[in-house]
Amino acid sequence: MRERNRFEVLRVLGLMGTLLIALGGLGGGALPVVDASATSFTSLPLGAWMGRMMLASSSVVLVGVVFLVVAWLLMAVFVGAGGGPARVGVPTLLRTFGAWILPLIFTAPLFTQDIYSYLAQGAIVERGMDPYAAGPVELLGHEDPLARSVPFIWAESPSPYGPVALGIAKVIAQITGSSIFWGVICHRLVSLLGVAAAAWAIVALARRCGVNRSAAVWLGVLNPLVVLHLIGGIHNEAVMMGILLVGLELGLRGVDRLDAAAGWGLLIASGVLISCAGMVKVTGFLALGFVGMALARHWGGILGIARAVAVQSTVMIASVAAATAITGIGLGWVTGQGGAATIRSWLSLTTDIGVISAFIGQLLGLGDHSEAALVVTRTCGLLIAAGFVVRMLWATYKGTIHPVGGLGVSTLVLVFLFPVVHPWYPLWGIMPLAGWANRTFFRAGTAAYCALFSFTVLPRGLALPPAAVATIYVNALLAVLVIGACAWAWFRIRSKKVLH
Repeated sequence: MRERNRFEVLRVLGLMGTLLIALGGLGGGALPVVDASATSFTSLPLGAWMGRMMLASSSVVLVGVVFLVVAWLLMAVFVGAGGGPARVGVPTLLRTFGAWILPLIFTAPLFTQDIYSYLAQGAIVERGMDPYAAGPVELLGHEDPLARSVPFIWAESPSPYGPVALGIAKVIAQITGSSIFWGVICHRLVSLLGVAAAAWAIVALARRCGVNRSAAVWLGVLNPLVVLHLIGGIHNEAVMMGILLVGLELGLRGVDRLDAAAGWGLLIASGVLISCAGMVKVTGFLALGFVGMALARHWGGILGIARAVAVQSTVMIASVAAATAITGIGLGWVTGQGGAATIRSWLSLTTDIGVISAFIGQLLGLGDHSEAALVVTRTCGLLIAAGFVVRMLWATYKGTIHPVGGLGVSTLVLVFLFPVVHPWYPLWGIMPLAGWANRTFFRAGTAAYCALFSFTVLPRGLALPPAAVATIYVNALLAVLVIGACAWAWFRIRSKKVLH
């Protein structure tokens, strides 16, 4: 009973965290631009007050993140993440996730402004224009309410997303029109459905791989990066990972039952779902290869590999053709990367190596060759990642690694060698690995990464002046220290009363 009460305290602590995040998000989140021609806040007395409110609200959000992260980390003991038995079941953990994300449904977008790109691109498709022809500002116009809030990097860039992502955005645009508020709510609900689908698949994959299901849900669903970025930030990864993981589980079930007609039905459904994930972001197609290698292993031999490649390729091509016909969206997503390639992401190892190499060259008087250095290092990184993926595919075929593990490890390597990496990108690999990897070292390392990088993106999702950034973090730190001191004093007083 006492242990149960301790877990309930952690559930409440996490809920307090998301309540603070939701409250702070109303002033410090990625709010839309109401009037692009308005005078800057900093030039008006009211603007100065609004600026202070934004700083205070952002600090409140970070305090909430502290509560959420601490609650999540301390739950590791109850779910058996260290290798012991789970003391809390999957249904309780899923109800905890539902309670935690409930306050976030109606708050502003958090930690990113990408949602405004999704809204604008949905409107572009809904109005019969080609989202791959130009950026939202050019197609919709500077005065369009949906185009004004599009992040600068995407404002003049064609969409990099596939027809499934844009088809969902189109339907939402048809339902909500030019309403930013209802558009954001609808996209967030779709993200929630995606994470719910991923949760079902993670539990099924953990059962398949003999992994503690409570620990898998703790790592792959309750994860602060999932709560903050897939639900709070409303990123397309929520949809991609939901349908990808369901497709992966159905594909492996199909391979297990291949001798029956139901097995082929599951296999085809798997290929369609995984192809749809790839038509959100192209990295989703990677799962087709690992289901294919499981299928090839079932058949055996080089002929088995050829048959598996033929089956997966046929389903993928048919799925892409069907999605293109249904949505009316062309194939510009195959080669279009928008403005992403221009970003210099410090989480990308290949970008870091390129920038450092160019800097050393400048010190040696060789001139500024940063762009050329980035092309070389990023290309080498992608080639190395591709080679590693091939190695994992072969290992899956040989049976030395499970298809779920092969996909997760390959995706993690691809992410860290990718030209552009955002803090939530490793979830592409963490979510499948949550259902396969059972080593304490992996869970501890992943938990440390997720806890640390829950704090590296500001609630507004924009680069702010260094003084503003320092103010936000210092305010949040001082608030946490004060709250911690008060909590410690309360527990000390309470313990003395109990003893007497």
